[in-house]
Amino acid sequence: MDKFFEYDAVEWNGDKTGVKIIDQTRLPSEEVFLTLKTPEEIYDAIYHLKVRGAPAIGVAAAFGIYVAMLPIEGDMDHFAAEFGRIKGYLQSSRPTAVNLSYALQRMESCLKGNIAVGVEGVKRALLAEAEAIKQEDVQMCRAIAENGLTLMKRGCAVLTHCNAGHLAVSRYGTALGPIHLAQQRGLVPKVFVDETRPLLQGARLTAYEMVKSGVDATLICDNMAATVMAQGKVDMIFVGCDRVAANGDTANKIGTMSLAVLAKHFGVPFYVLGPSSTIDPECATGGDIVIEERPAREVTDFEIKVYNPAFDVTPAELISGIVTEKGVFRPPFDFGKEK
Repeated sequence: MDKFFEYDAVEWNGDKTGVKIIDQTRLPSEEVFLTLKTPEEIYDAIYHLKVRGAPAIGVAAAFGIYVAMLPIEGDMDHFAAEFGRIKGYLQSSRPTAVNLSYALQRMESCLKGNIAVGVEGVKRALLAEAEAIKQEDVQMCRAIAENGLTLMKRGCAVLTHCNAGHLAVSRYGTALGPIHLAQQRGLVPKVFVDETRPLLQGARLTAYEMVKSGVDATLICDNMAATVMAQGKVDMIFVGCDRVAANGDTANKIGTMSLAVLAKHFGVPFYVLGPSSTIDPECATGGDIVIEERPAREVTDFEIKVYNPAFDVTPAELISGIVTEKGVFRPPFDFGKEK
C-alpha cells in the first residue's frame, strides 16, 4: 500500500534539525508547512492543534524532544536535567492523549539506557529512537487499516467523527485507514463525515482527506447523525481514540459518546480504531481518564460561562469492537486475545 498523500503529518526537515508538520489549523483552505525547532514551538503546535491526533502527537513529541535537545551541551547531569524539564513541559500540552506520554517516556528510557556513551552518543540514540517510534506507528496503522477493512463490504456506508486519518498519525490513518484502503482496492465506500464541533476537524480535515482520496463522502452537521442512522443510511461507525482504559472505556473527541448511544439505539455497529499504544493498562476505567478542557474562545467570544471539554468517554458496553494492529477485539475486552 503506497502513501495516500505525498507527505506525512510529521516528518523531519532536510537535515533533521527540525520537525516538519502541516499546519492543520489552516486546512482545508491552505496547505502550510511549519518547521519546529524549539520546545516552545513544539508545545504551541501540539496545544493549538497544528499537529493533532494521538499517534501524530506522540511522533511529534519524540521528534520534538530530540530536536529540542540538539543545542544542549555540557555534562550528562546537565543534559539529563534539561531533558526532564523539557519532557515535563511538552507532556503538559495535551494530557488526555496517552501516546504523548508514551513517546516521551520511551525517549527518556532511551536516554537513561545510553548515559555511558556520553551526550553526543545519547543524541544519536534519541534520533534512532524517535525514528523507530514513527516507523512502528506506520506499521501499526497499516495493520489497523487491513484489520478494519475486514469489517467492510463493497459499497458500505461509514459514519466518522473528528479526524483519525492520515493527518492524525504517521501515515495511513486509524479510523480512516480502512476507508482509504477500501477506496484504493475498488470497494467504493461511502462516508458520512460528522463536522465535529467546536473546531470542525471533520468538516475541515476528514472532508479534506476524503476529497483528496476521491471517496464518495457527504458532510453532515453533528446533530444530523441520528437522522441518517434512522433512515438506514449508515452501515457502521468508525472512530479513533486518544486513550483506552483497561476495561475498554474509550476517550475520543467530544461527541463520540453521543454517536455510540445513537448507534446502540439504531443497531449500528460502533467500532473504535487505534494503535495498541493507546490502550493504557494502568487506567482501570474511563473514570480515571483526565479530560482536557479547552479555552472558551473556541466556542464563543460572548461574555458567558463556557464548558468546553475536548473529549468524552464512551463506555465499553456501547462499543462493538476495538480494532488495533493486533486484530479486532470484542466485548468483554481482553486485549491479550482478539475475537
